[in-house]
Amino acid sequence: MNRSHLLFLFFFAFLKMNAQQITEKNTDSLYFQGLELYQNKQYQQSLQYTNRGLQLAPEYHDIRILRVRNLWALDSIVQATTDLEFLMQNAQDYPGVRELTVRHTKLLKDPEDALAYLEQLEKTQSLSANMLILKSELLLQNKDKRASREIALDLFNNRELDQNKRYVLQNILKRTIRDEIGVNYQYIYFSDEYNRDNWQTISPEFQHYFNSSAVIARVNYIDRGYDQSTLYELESYPVFSNKVYAFLNLGISDGTLYPDLRTSASLFVNIFSIFELETGARLLHFSDEDYYSGILGLTMYKGKFYINTRVFLGPEINDQLTQNYQLNVRYYLNDADNFFFLRLGTGISPDETTIFTQVQENPSLEAYYSNLGLNFTIGPHHIFQVGGGYLFEDITSNRQGDQFIGNVGYRYRF
Repeated sequence: MNRSHLLFLFFFAFLKMNAQQITEKNTDSLYFQGLELYQNKQYQQSLQYTNRGLQLAPEYHDIRILRVRNLWALDSIVQATTDLEFLMQNAQDYPGVRELTVRHTKLLKDPEDALAYLEQLEKTQSLSANMLILKSELLLQNKDKRASREIALDLFNNRELDQNKRYVLQNILKRTIRDEIGVNYQYIYFSDEYNRDNWQTISPEFQHYFNSSAVIARVNYIDRGYDQSTLYELESYPVFSNKVYAFLNLGISDGTLYPDLRTSASLFVNIFSIFELETGARLLHFSDEDYYSGILGLTMYKGKFYINTRVFLGPEINDQLTQNYQLNVRYYLNDADNFFFLRLGTGISPDETTIFTQVQENPSLEAYYSNLGLNFTIGPHHIFQVGGGYLFEDITSNRQGDQFIGNVGYRYRF
């Protein structure tokens, strides 16, 4: 058999195969042949089978789903939209359809196109929680923080929301605030064993968000009766991604009651969706002395609970390594701004700027404290916080004292 005959036979076989594709009437056969081609990454040929199958049976949902996947593989994302809209209108509860719709929305690279697609879907059915979270994220990408926050807050009220979705919403809510002004007041009452005046601290602050990163300017004024001091702070929470952000703080004081200079840095990384790992350090400079502390923390989001453990090691004073261990718990009520909070711990952390100077006086002596309070909102702009705490510590090796701490705070968000 010569070469021309071979070419003729191959050409004839090819035509016959194509004719079978066009004339095949068994939709199950069309589906399984198309599926095999898809699995072999022959997407264009598989698409021909799905096109033929839907001509014969428009209600054959598995074939339509397969056509969507072929169009994705061929980077024809927009062309797949019509099929997805058909499935959501006629078979939204069919296995895999809702998951397919979420993925399709993510594949639409332009946020405006993705939002337009979701709005079209909303005309015929309500969106699932996953779709609404995605819509909130897309609105945030599209610079519409107000609409994004409204959706996220509404979803946060859903008691049946799992911890993974709640964590995503927490991040969205953190990124949709623009400005806040606030003031905090703290009063510390000392028992008679201390033989000292009570302390008062007032801290006005202003917070602004640059895109997703918050920057806070704060002034802390403390009155200890015998002396007063002011600490000026600049604080930032740069966000690097949905899973990584940081905490940075720089403080300068004009007196002896606060450190002359304090710097803080922590890095937060989300792991396994529900955990957040913190690692960082603190530096406090008093006159000619520098005090260093390392920090390690782990946070878990479980249902409506925020559970955080933190460890501060250092500074070392008089050959004694100071240590602080704490447990922080929040129970959320309606949303991320309404919650009860509890703190239990031993030792005094360098983040307690008002009372950390006591560590310099008694680096080796023990302290135990607790704090309980409520953070709540009135309307969309007003945020209040009230709390009370108790601290028991060694004043000397044979004398103990009690401190009662009250806190009141107010923030206006706009």
